[in-house]
Amino acid sequence: MHHIWRLHHFLSVAEQGSFHAAARAINVSQPALTKSIRLLEQDLGCALFVRMSSGVRLTEAGELFKQRAREIEAAWNSSLVELKVQTKGLGGEMRIGGGPVYSAVYFPSMLAELRSSFPNLRVSVSTGVGGDLLPLLERGDIRAYAGGIPTEVDGLGRDFVTDILYHQGNSLFVSHQHPLFDEAEITPEKLLSYPWLSLFSGGLANAKIDRFFEANGLPAPQLALQSHSLQIALKMLVEHNFIACMPVPLAKSYSTLQLREINLEGFHWSIPTGITYHRSSAGFPPIKAMREYLKRATPFGAPGLNIPPSTEQTKN
Repeated sequence: MHHIWRLHHFLSVAEQGSFHAAARAINVSQPALTKSIRLLEQDLGCALFVRMSSGVRLTEAGELFKQRAREIEAAWNSSLVELKVQTKGLGGEMRIGGGPVYSAVYFPSMLAELRSSFPNLRVSVSTGVGGDLLPLLERGDIRAYAGGIPTEVDGLGRDFVTDILYHQGNSLFVSHQHPLFDEAEITPEKLLSYPWLSLFSGGLANAKIDRFFEANGLPAPQLALQSHSLQIALKMLVEHNFIACMPVPLAKSYSTLQLREINLEGFHWSIPTGITYHRSSAGFPPIKAMREYLKRATPFGAPGLNIPPSTEQTKN
């Protein structure tokens, strides 16, 4: 049992960069933490850290051990929770992450289904873009992430798996109060008279918008707002005559807002989305239930994009 705690201590020091910061983060005394790491190094027969005046850095052996330590700790935690499945109907906590669309559109019903299947499980949800949540997944702070699929830049190792679920379309929308709502034909020129906002996929959306207007021989529109706040974006869209570039599933989920999609030839674009998790979590019952629900609930691909749902992709 003490070896598991020493793994936890080792990972804390590795992530915090010093014994002092790690001791404070995990609420143990610094002498006890220092002794725990020294005993772990003795057991392994090698130094895991280079001690410096400003903190510590991992040795080559420490870097190698860090990934294995994460896997061991994750497997240990999974074993404890799976044991509760058999003996107590599943207790404990499962932490997951969701992109804005998955969190707003798919997670509410999914969480209700998880509650029904695992009544003693407490689920903690973090919402944000992949750039913020994928590092948490890599560190083991969350068990799964549903949203835009990771790229090579995200640096997830081969032990992480992504099930592609569907391609998330993005388009332009105006509210029923917007002057363009009742226009029979909306041209790119007319769109330049109003402020714009992009929701969630700011960088990619900006590039798509700029290229579209450049191809039509027009200047880029006034992009007045980039927001990760759904509440702010919808308020600007409905009350202040903004044109919104936003995910189609999200816009359709707010039917009471009476949004109109502006269909411009050559503008529509999509990104692949899915659920990403550590390979060791594939058989974990709540993660299995989460994957199965999202496969049922999400649309399977987009026209012209022949990528099947639930394609397993391993990131090298």
